[in-house]
Amino acid sequence: MSALYRFLLISVLLSQRYLPPTLIFLAALAVGTTSDDGPLQSAYAFCVLAILVCTTWLTVSIVNHEDPTQRRITLVMIGSSTKVLAITVAVILTWCVPLIVIGLCYPLVTGKHVVTAGVLTVGVVAHLTAALVGIAIGLLCSRLVIPRIGVAMLTAAAAILAVLLIRWISPIRPLMTVLSDRERSPAESAVPLTLLAVLSAAILTAALFTARALSDRKE
Repeated sequence: MSALYRFLLISVLLSQRYLPPTLIFLAALAVGTTSDDGPLQSAYAFCVLAILVCTTWLTVSIVNHEDPTQRRITLVMIGSSTKVLAITVAVILTWCVPLIVIGLCYPLVTGKHVVTAGVLTVGVVAHLTAALVGIAIGLLCSRLVIPRIGVAMLTAAAAILAVLLIRWISPIRPLMTVLSDRERSPAESAVPLTLLAVLSAAILTAALFTARALSDRKE
């Protein structure tokens, strides 16, 4: 499994498929958080939106970078489509780490904020929650589930709008509400953010097994 992880990580690095979503993420941060002087927790609300879009795009790109023939060879070598998909998610999460670090640090460098350990912890959990939901959407919009890239991108855009606008459909809308509440302290945000992070992990797990089941049926 570690060999496949290294292979996929290097393959993604050489393919440079991570560049477009990363550049979009950086551009969004530059537009949305530069010179901001409000509460840092509120600034992270915009970063959450940016990383949600970025990780969705990143997931589709990474899952789709293997052509069907190469994927079949990988499945035969590993012997389990679940393991292959889990390792792919691990690679995506690896690429998310520098994005989360940038999302945490960029508002600090370009704006004027009061920085505390509590606010930074809130930022880490919020970014991770959004990244997990973005990966879940990306898995369900990848070639494993939707073969046509045009339909997949439209579906991903609709899914992102849905999770932003409909409160009960995902943790994202409640997460944005918690971060945007200027009266809420980091300590008061700890419990709801932890619950939302756990829920996002459950959503990602369900998306992984759903994508695996649908791809196995087609393959």
